[in-house]
Order: sequence, then structure tokens, then C-alpha cells
Amino acid sequence: MKEGDGSSRANLEYVRDMIEQLKVVSGAEKGAILLYFLDMAKLETEAWIASLDQAADGPST
Repeated sequence: MKEGDGSSRANLEYVRDMIEQLKVVSGAEKGAILLYFLDMAKLETEAWIASLDQAADGPST
């Protein structure tokens, strides 16, 4: 992904939202390993979004 690309952020937000929907439609019970992996994927996506936001804000002084 290219830094500063607004569509990259929008794509990541879409992925994050769809991961949450996958948790719902999977029907997995609380504590299931599938939910754990989906939660980890969501956290990774949120980290990428935060990274893009930080890059867009520029270097901190």
C-alpha cells in the first residue's frame, strides 16, 4: 500500500468492518479459535490504519 493514499485507508476500513461482520455470520461461539483469529486480523488492520494516519500527520517534533 502506498502511504498517503486515501483509498488505502478506505480499503482498510472496509476490511476491518467486514472482519467484524464475519465474526457475526460465522456463528462461532465465544472462545472459539476462529473468533480469536478474526480479532487478531481486525487488530492488525487497525494497526495499519493507525500507521497510515501517523504517516499522513507527518513526523512529530
